[in-house]
Amino acid sequence: MEEHYIILAGLGFATLIMAWLPSISKKIKVSSPIILLLIGFAMFAFGYPLSWPQKIWDDEWLMYFSETIVIISLMGAGLKIGATYDLKSWRKPLLLVFVTMPICMVSAYFIGQYFLILSIPSSLLLAAVLAPTDPVLAAEVQLDDPLKEESAEDVIRFPLTAEAGLNDGIAFPFSYLAVMVAQAGGWAAFSFSDWFLDKFLLKIFLGILLGLIIGRLIGYALERIHHVTGVKTFVGFLALSLTVFTYGVTELLHGYGFLAVFFAGFSLRYYEKVSGDYKKKLHDFVSEIEHLLLVVWIILFGASILNGILGLTDWKGVVFALAFVLIIRPLAGLIGLWGVKDELRNKLAISFFGIRGIGSVFYLSWAFVQFADFEHKGELYAITAYIILFSIVLHGLTAPAVIDHFRKKGTLNEKEKNRET
Repeated sequence: MEEHYIILAGLGFATLIMAWLPSISKKIKVSSPIILLLIGFAMFAFGYPLSWPQKIWDDEWLMYFSETIVIISLMGAGLKIGATYDLKSWRKPLLLVFVTMPICMVSAYFIGQYFLILSIPSSLLLAAVLAPTDPVLAAEVQLDDPLKEESAEDVIRFPLTAEAGLNDGIAFPFSYLAVMVAQAGGWAAFSFSDWFLDKFLLKIFLGILLGLIIGRLIGYALERIHHVTGVKTFVGFLALSLTVFTYGVTELLHGYGFLAVFFAGFSLRYYEKVSGDYKKKLHDFVSEIEHLLLVVWIILFGASILNGILGLTDWKGVVFALAFVLIIRPLAGLIGLWGVKDELRNKLAISFFGIRGIGSVFYLSWAFVQFADFEHKGELYAITAYIILFSIVLHGLTAPAVIDHFRKKGTLNEKEKNRET
């Protein structure tokens, strides 16, 4: 019984500090995930508040927990994107999804094959799990206030927000690809048409379509019920209900729930008859739930690092992880944005902040649940953990300063314009 209270007190303390973390993070210019990671290290070192997970967590438990955080974050990402972004603004995130992401995946696949010496299915899985830009850990470089007018730093915030919302779902077909190749025993027995027509085209189409429809219907219902009956349903909790409902219905109807959740939030955000204040309330509620779950996840992640998960790969895994974060993603990002008319520093910032995180863990654990006989399981977990760790530290130390630089530059430009007028 005493252990039960220790767990409650420890987790309560960890989540309590989340109330101050955003302000502390801005003040010291260090992202909150780094602080949470250090707390996880400390709590593990003192042995509280729970029996820490083994080097590799239970696949099914990890899949469900990561899945919950990601879908909540995707709803928040959809609600963040305001009406100030026209079709032209979407060129950058679409290039990141359809050019940068494939380059990253192809690079990871061949490096997995010929440098890490992984099997074909394991190399495919490595490529798939490293495809998505994380919507959770990347919060520092994403849009924050859905009612705020477009500002200087949003030249990097918007593309990264939209990219995270899109590619978390578009990466799913490639996780299916890895599983299907593994189940078939190789490329020879693998049915490409089944994968392409069903897992790629149909499920992506249904995910986007159902998300847009559900978001629109909820927006219509909110407006009409209040207008016709006077019944008020303007509570922030609806964002969580919409998230879970959209995800569950879409998966049952054979679509990708990740895409549906993002597009449901996006569709509701653009429904003009629902007030902006209420949309902000929905965003703020789901954001707080996301932060709560993020605290728990990162603390457990920190504990698993000290518990030895990083030791499941050798120096090659470490070199690959560093190369992916510092070279492959930034270079692929610059290639994807090559033809975009924008300042080089903007492209460099967008390319560098391709943060990997909880979405990668979900895809990895999902694949192991679908097919238990993947080779190199421990090594794949370790490499993914290294990439997440490097992403948390490197991006966490640089993102606040970079965003602050863009914000200050935007303020100076506005002052100069005012002087000229």
